[in-house]
Amino acid sequence: MKSSTKQILKNIGVNVCRFILAATFLFSGFVKANDPLGTVYKLEDYLAAWGITGIPELFVLLVALALAFFEFGLGIYLLFGMRRKWTSRVAFAFMAVMTVLTIYIYIANPVTDCGCFGDAIILTNGQTLLKNIFLLAAAFVLLKWHEYERHLVKSSIYWIVSTISILAIMAYAVYCIYALPVIDFRPYKVGTDIRKMLEVPEEQRPQFKVTIVYEKDGKTLELDIDDDDPDSTWHYVETKREMIKSADHNMMADFYIQEDDFEITEDILATDGYLFFLVAPILQTADEGGMDKYNDLYDYTQQNDMEFYCLTASDPEACSHWADYTGAEYIFYNSDERALKTVVRANPGLVMIKDGIILKKWSNWNFPTPEEVEAIVKANEKGIEE
Repeated sequence: MKSSTKQILKNIGVNVCRFILAATFLFSGFVKANDPLGTVYKLEDYLAAWGITGIPELFVLLVALALAFFEFGLGIYLLFGMRRKWTSRVAFAFMAVMTVLTIYIYIANPVTDCGCFGDAIILTNGQTLLKNIFLLAAAFVLLKWHEYERHLVKSSIYWIVSTISILAIMAYAVYCIYALPVIDFRPYKVGTDIRKMLEVPEEQRPQFKVTIVYEKDGKTLELDIDDDDPDSTWHYVETKREMIKSADHNMMADFYIQEDDFEITEDILATDGYLFFLVAPILQTADEGGMDKYNDLYDYTQQNDMEFYCLTASDPEACSHWADYTGAEYIFYNSDERALKTVVRANPGLVMIKDGIILKKWSNWNFPTPEEVEAIVKANEKGIEE
């Protein structure tokens, strides 16, 4: 009797551990596939913290996709109880490596959060370490008693389940790269009222140290924002913004709009009616193939009394080159590169705002035509009237 009860408890315990691991890997893999570029930026944060530079973003993207597919596929194998012995070994080895890595991250603190669940769930490095220790223990249970895992499908169709699952998550990831994440976990999702995001106490907002850099005869001069400008023989180079106090994750973080040395965020976002941001974090690598679409939409906005600006982290020289090459007539404003990459996962991407509320976002791959935008405007106005 005691032996039977022990077997039942062991059976339940092993399968509980298995489903916890399966759910974790499926969720983690799905979140990464939903926002591959977000994973790229997090990996780049790690590389920068370790002093590793010069790695092409395409390579980092392939690594991010491989990680997403691996985690999701491992979750599928655990969920359906396929190849139990092999799967339990892989799960334990993976969790052992990740646990060692998170011990290092917890001690060295190269990044503020691991990014293991993207923007869906933000964990501190300490929380990540505790999570991985728990998952490692669960993986050990499977490694030792994998024979207690219950099969959910017959062995003859393992290949069908695994093939369909991997192809599905691959197609989903490609679509999210092409047309932006299907599920937006970031602060700038459609429906967000940006004006309200600005209505927070001053002490809860991010704080920056602003430094203006000038140059003369090969020498540089850095001045605080409140310092007097140097004489006219000094040439303006750039304005640096260094965050000295971060904001709450659910706020707008370090988002700002700047014209020359002046921040105009609230003035721009106070615009009534329709406002369009062509978001191009890095103009030097932005997609120039859609320049006619960008210019056509700009012309449409000007004909219909709408505001249209380009937000970029690039310097004035890059803005001038872009305008000369593409024939752009819209105004360029500066913002933080990472903040712009958070607003929309494209370079460039488009954000459509009405009275401070984000209505729609597009990537450079599915950039809208004036006719499509007009249809959205008409539908929105009709909805308001009704």
